[in-house]
Amino acid sequence: MTQPHTPVTLDADLTATYLQDARSVVAGLEDATVDLWVPDARPAAMERLWVLSHRLHGTAALYSHPQTAALAALMERLMEGRASLGEAAVQPLTEIIERMVTCLSAALDRVETGRGEGEVGLHFAELSGPAYVTEFLKTQPFRLEARSSQQGEREEAFAVTNAEIWEDFGPEASDLMTLLRAGLHAESPDLAALFRAAHTLKGSSAMVGLAPLADVGHAMEDLLGAAREDAVTIERALPLLDDGLNLAGAVLAHAEGRAEDPGERVPLYRNMVAALLAGQDVTLTAPEAAENAAPAAAPERLSVRVDSARLDGMLDDVAGLVATRARLNGLFLRQQQVAASLDAAHERVQRTVRDFEERYLNPHLQMGAASEGAQTTSAQAARDGQLQDRLSDFGALELDTYDDLNILARAVTELSADLVEVRAQTAQTISVLGDEVTALEKLTRQLRVELSRARLVPLSRVTAPLHRWASRRGDLTLTIEGEDSLLDAQHAGPLGEALLHLLTNAAVHGGEGEAARVAAGKPALLNIQVSAGVTDGQLHVTVRDDGKGLNFDALRARALQSGHASAGELAGYTDEQTAQLVFLPGLSTAQQVTQEAGRGVGMDAVREAIARMGGRVNLQSRPGRGTTVRLQVPVAQQITDVLVMKVGTVRVAVLATQLQGMSALDGQAPEGSLDLGAAWGEAPARQRYLARLSLPGGGTLGVIVDEFLSLEEIVLRPAGNLLGGLDYLMGMTTLMDASGQAYPVAVLDPAGLSRLQARPRRVRAAAPVAAQAHVLLVDDSLSVRRHVGRTLERAGFTVTTAHDGQDALERLLAGLKADLVLSDLEMPRMNGFELLRALRAAPEHAALPVVMMTTRAGEKHQQLAMELGANDYLAKPAEERLLLRRLTALLPGRAEVQA
Repeated sequence: MTQPHTPVTLDADLTATYLQDARSVVAGLEDATVDLWVPDARPAAMERLWVLSHRLHGTAALYSHPQTAALAALMERLMEGRASLGEAAVQPLTEIIERMVTCLSAALDRVETGRGEGEVGLHFAELSGPAYVTEFLKTQPFRLEARSSQQGEREEAFAVTNAEIWEDFGPEASDLMTLLRAGLHAESPDLAALFRAAHTLKGSSAMVGLAPLADVGHAMEDLLGAAREDAVTIERALPLLDDGLNLAGAVLAHAEGRAEDPGERVPLYRNMVAALLAGQDVTLTAPEAAENAAPAAAPERLSVRVDSARLDGMLDDVAGLVATRARLNGLFLRQQQVAASLDAAHERVQRTVRDFEERYLNPHLQMGAASEGAQTTSAQAARDGQLQDRLSDFGALELDTYDDLNILARAVTELSADLVEVRAQTAQTISVLGDEVTALEKLTRQLRVELSRARLVPLSRVTAPLHRWASRRGDLTLTIEGEDSLLDAQHAGPLGEALLHLLTNAAVHGGEGEAARVAAGKPALLNIQVSAGVTDGQLHVTVRDDGKGLNFDALRARALQSGHASAGELAGYTDEQTAQLVFLPGLSTAQQVTQEAGRGVGMDAVREAIARMGGRVNLQSRPGRGTTVRLQVPVAQQITDVLVMKVGTVRVAVLATQLQGMSALDGQAPEGSLDLGAAWGEAPARQRYLARLSLPGGGTLGVIVDEFLSLEEIVLRPAGNLLGGLDYLMGMTTLMDASGQAYPVAVLDPAGLSRLQARPRRVRAAAPVAAQAHVLLVDDSLSVRRHVGRTLERAGFTVTTAHDGQDALERLLAGLKADLVLSDLEMPRMNGFELLRALRAAPEHAALPVVMMTTRAGEKHQQLAMELGANDYLAKPAEERLLLRRLTALLPGRAEVQA
């Protein structure tokens, strides 16, 4: 007997994931229904209706909403006969789908309010849906066959029905899973990087509609987040993380049609993760399933569409390369012949010199030859005598006589003639070779350009998921310009993920609510604008919203609490510097953790993704007016031409496309020019030169250098983590000098140089060494006194400890000479506030620097400490570098002087 269906209660995260995907499907059904009335768009609309109904059928069944799944299955069955549906079917089909959409929307509304899906079938019957379906089937030339006859057929895989999305998502998901698997089993796992990878896997999967993989990624993210915060050890979480990766691989394999559906294991896996995080012991219940799960698909090669005319052009270039190679091979054979001639000439020179040396420069050899000659036979001597007598009969003018010097001179003359001929052949070969190398350079440059263009894809490939994301939300409008801009296909995935993070941040952190926006004179919906354009081989993408902007106070508070900065440093931050705090890892101003916010990975992930592509991120925000984020990434792996210049002992370069002109500098430099030698502390040369560089958006920047060296073709590489913070660096490259030694060259960014010019330079006065500084450390915790004391002593400070404020005050009043006091806040007998008040009341200690270091990082405690005269305020535990930096800055002689 069939058992009645038991409703399954899902947690909030799973419900949110289901609603997000299902609402996007329903919206797509509505759009496709409208397109049915357009003859040209009707075939595509029919196809979309079938794909979306199939998708909703599977999703609703997976999340235990059987009536919704049944209604979606009915729509899917109706659309299986789409090939035979003509114009006459549009009206009745529209009537049916509209009633289905009404029922589906009502079911989703009930799920969202926690009431379950309701009686979806009964609702459809109340709207006369079955009658419309019956009448529709009577008038159409296809029959609704029993499903049992099709049980053997396999449903279309997700990767097939979403081929355009899968082209980018499939390799990205596989790469993320490979990164997770390798990172988890590394000797020292980087939990922050692993957490970001799981977060990205979850977000990307949810964005494309692969809900099971999003759920697995979400569970792994929860586990890694707990491990990162020391709520659970990585050793305890590792078996479940490995099982999650196996399950994710099985989901991917099913999505590609290579394995059975593992969807029933996903809720079980989430329950096991929740149990582990609740402190329970978890045993993997299906190890055989994990072992037999299909491995994640290997990353696929990038696929791009190339116009046939462009392919023809590249084939022509390759044909030219083949012909050039044949000519170079002929020159090589000719040069081999010249080398053989040189070898023969060299042999003759050696033989002639050796004979001359034997005769005149080494008489012992002659003596040895004479003694050997004495042993010749008398018959031979007689024959030689007769020959000499006959030669003596010739007169002096009848036969030329040659001595050894004449022989040597003649040999040298012949060798000289040979060398002249070889030199002429070599010069001719070198000239032809130079022409061939020039032609080869042109061909390779042209082929390089064509190949680079062949890898480019339009930005619309990146922004298509963003449009879908925005269509699911009712609280914002999204406008995207410049979607025809091109970028390398391998950058499409990371850039799309970065943009999704930015849009999510704008929606979550910038949203104000309709009432607040209208009261502020803004449109009711948040407006997000994305604009893109290409300049000098760089893709510039700007994401701008008109929301409430960044909460600078909250950012400063979180930076203090997390130990990234002290109160003294934060007090001196400008709004622009404060805005950059959003890029710190793990920093979030969200009040609670949701699927979209609160985990502190959004902007950190954006900066890391853009940096991996060799780009940079710039952020500006105005409270109440909105936030603007500018991304700059290379259009492709840049093989480009640069002008190499010399500044003191340093070689730098700029893109040739950015160079407007160059000239010798006579007299004073033009106003507004940047002297790179002065900026980098290099001694100026006697003769200086001026390069005029174009700036993005118009304008020119003059740059003063010591020498122009050469134009070079280079491969531009990202600056890397060490130099990535220098915003005037576009990247790095390596060149060779005349001796064959490699040297690094920094490629400069004119926009960054312009910002460097506007930035005030600071000069620090000489400071005493840390060994001259005496710190009084006040804390009631013995472990803190020992740990912090040893840290300060390793840095060269002299440390005296006190166990509370009363002990510290007594020591100071007794004559202890301290250069700085580092004090806790909560202590017995006399707390930090009382100690601070007492010190400021004593004239001899009124100017003594005092730093508070406490677990109380709230605004109220911090403000009171500053009002009582504290010089700085640190959250405990303070990061070692921050602590030493702030203490050193407060010592005498460390004040900064504006240049």
